[in-house]
Amino acid sequence: MRTRAATLSLGLLERLIVTPRITEQDKQSETNIRYHVLKRIKNFIQPLPIHFEVERKLSTLIRRGYLARNPLDKSFLERIRVLHELREDEEEAHRYIEERLNYIRSTADSVAIIGISGIGKTTAIERLLSMYPQVIKHQLYQGQFFNRTQIVWLKIDCPYDGSLATLCKSFFKAIDDLLGTHYLEKFGYFNRMTSTMLLYMTSLASLYGIGVLVIDEIQHLINSKNEQEEMLNFFVTLSNTVGIPTVLIGTSKAQLLFKGNFRQARRAASDGSIIWDRMAENSEEWEFFLETLWKMQCLKEHSDLTDELKKAFYDECQGITSVAVNLFILAQERVLFDEANINEKITPQVLRKTAKEDMKIIQPMLNAIRKNNLKAMYKYEDIMINLDDLMITHKKGTEYERSRLLEEALNKQ
Repeated sequence: MRTRAATLSLGLLERLIVTPRITEQDKQSETNIRYHVLKRIKNFIQPLPIHFEVERKLSTLIRRGYLARNPLDKSFLERIRVLHELREDEEEAHRYIEERLNYIRSTADSVAIIGISGIGKTTAIERLLSMYPQVIKHQLYQGQFFNRTQIVWLKIDCPYDGSLATLCKSFFKAIDDLLGTHYLEKFGYFNRMTSTMLLYMTSLASLYGIGVLVIDEIQHLINSKNEQEEMLNFFVTLSNTVGIPTVLIGTSKAQLLFKGNFRQARRAASDGSIIWDRMAENSEEWEFFLETLWKMQCLKEHSDLTDELKKAFYDECQGITSVAVNLFILAQERVLFDEANINEKITPQVLRKTAKEDMKIIQPMLNAIRKNNLKAMYKYEDIMINLDDLMITHKKGTEYERSRLLEEALNKQ
């Protein structure tokens, strides 16, 4: 008999997994057609144990965060009243907002998700968030008339310069895009004080009952030495005082925010942190991931996954999800346009040549990972692969090489 936990896990697995379909007919298509079919693999998502851990954290954050925010409860109405009063003295309110709201109970927590660039953090959290309705229009609650709009989740990116003002404007725009409101125009104009915008951001988060606020690219805070502590303080205020759960997502560089004397940073991850590491070469999850990915070949001749291929593949991608998927696609593309590879086989030599020539831009990062050079990893970790650019560049290169060989052959005649 299947247990309830197993049923829930199976349901989550079905919602998360994305396995692009490549048919036998696709494999027999013309080369230019298969070139496009290969791009389906970009959407591949294989749920791993860490996805279930993130889902449990997220699910708990949202549900627990609402416990102390019953819209018919006196404490909720008191919080709204205090925020309204603070807005009347908006220039000074930011100085004592925490003091005014500190006595009101909060059940909100926060969590940090930290991992190397390209490991799949953002894709996973967006996929999990999509399982919840983002906006709920209420009319009745417990038999009573209740006309209110609820935002279950909101996701924004931390600005590249770590600017609080830009973060606030991103928040206003996200709500405007969702609800058709004009908060960016009303609260985000250029001469607004940052502290004032933070106050309105706090007020709107409470008014719309935001279930969880997800802030991605948190490592950008490092670029702003002046506002770093202030922004972390704001996240703490949202969670501990206003009662809005927060999820902070960042690359390994973001760990620097959670060390040293940053007490606010530690409080900003009150429910702990999830370290999303790359998959180990001998782990079951890597074996499962690679075997599933390997089935999505679009070559006329299927290449078996030998131990030699496994070793070469891991060495060139280091267990990083996006690098592995991109390497698999680009290697097949190289085979498609290589007239010398008549049998269309993926070999260790093809994988290594693909990594060396088509993924040259991220080799410094991968070398740092191979050597476990943390200093170099922090330096290179923000390198991202633009798969379309790589494919176009490689296709132009192979077409040029083919034209050159044809011209040489004609000259010899």
